[in-house]
Amino acid sequence: MSVNPNENPATRQASSRTTAGERARAATRARLLESGKQLFAERGLHNITSHDIAAHAGVAAGTFYNHFADKAALFREITDEALAELNRSLEAVTDPIKDRREGVRLRAAALVGFAAENRELIRILFSREADATAIQSDVLQQMASRAAADRQRLIDEGNMPEQIDPQVFAQALIGMWARVVAWWAEDTSRATREVVIETLTQIQLHGTHPEIQNPS
Repeated sequence: MSVNPNENPATRQASSRTTAGERARAATRARLLESGKQLFAERGLHNITSHDIAAHAGVAAGTFYNHFADKAALFREITDEALAELNRSLEAVTDPIKDRREGVRLRAAALVGFAAENRELIRILFSREADATAIQSDVLQQMASRAAADRQRLIDEGNMPEQIDPQVFAQALIGMWARVVAWWAEDTSRATREVVIETLTQIQLHGTHPEIQNPS
């Protein structure tokens, strides 16, 4: 770190104290977020309090309110971060894709991989709890809006027929994704990752009644 020889030592000391304080505040906020993730996933939004989260994070109850207005605000930040992370996972395999069929498979793999590695976040994002319904609905709508826009772009480019409405398609697709990953994340022994990816891929590409391939 470079030091300005003309800088007042008292100014440098105050700056150092500020930086240390910012690091401590960021560390406390991170602990609260991590505690919230664990407790929301284990017990749901309704069954914990802000005091529970503070105690789990090892901080005083009053400290919680220095960072979040209430537990709902913390819950919302966690879900927003989870959605952003999921979107990044999907974007990473979407942008360079030219082959539509391969793109469907890669997005299914990204979704299932995210669910496997972030089971707590999946349980939060797709919680069945009534208190989380409004946030869940908003999360799903954001995902559906993106899917609808992608579908409309493919139609406009002439790479997809117009018979299937983009909005209806998006609601069906995101509804299927949400239900499948929530079901699977509860108990990953229900099906292998490969089976989940393949099934989601085939349904999106061929529907629920694909033609039987007769062996030659």
